[in-house]
Amino acid sequence: MTQTPGRRERKKQQTREKIARVALELFIERGFEQVTVTEVAETADVSVNTVYNYFPTKEDLFFGLNQPMEASLAGIIRQREKGELLLTFLRHLLLGSLERMKAMLPPEQDSTRQQVFRVIRESPTLQARGRQMTESIEEDLAHALADDMGTESDDIVPRLVAHLILTLYSRIFAEYARRRLKGESSEEILAGLSAMVMAGLDLLAHGIDASENK
Repeated sequence: MTQTPGRRERKKQQTREKIARVALELFIERGFEQVTVTEVAETADVSVNTVYNYFPTKEDLFFGLNQPMEASLAGIIRQREKGELLLTFLRHLLLGSLERMKAMLPPEQDSTRQQVFRVIRESPTLQARGRQMTESIEEDLAHALADDMGTESDDIVPRLVAHLILTLYSRIFAEYARRRLKGESSEEILAGLSAMVMAGLDLLAHGIDASENK
């Protein structure tokens, strides 16, 4: 049974979201490097220490509202039903992500998302942080998969599987944006992305020789 957060926890979450929202607005308006943590704190009407309590670095402050969906993958895999096959679980997880994407605004209508991407493109610091986040997510996922497979975390198999899963996620979102900009319908996009997911998981299940012989 899910426990409802208490008043103190709700207030802390509201403060965190307020700081992140204010920071994002400033970053979009002026660029990442041109905004200081002190300015974020003043605009959000909190102390600088409060900002750092929620966000240890300025980069964390930017990504506070923009965590990639795959950031929680390791935890999700660890919490799955006992006895459920990993490939079956991944198939449901990835296809479920596609269903949730149908509710997203198309890129041309989501100005905030476009502006976030612009800020990242203009900031080498944020690009470097994004790469670090991806590496950390992949490391956590590899550890979760190694525990699941009963092998060591530095074994090549869980690391290859983790990399493939994250590559699938990144390609799904890139392909989604490309197809929306082309004017494809939601049904066409969902069919195309579902085929991508199944092709990736087939490769994972049967290896490269099987995909070459199709």
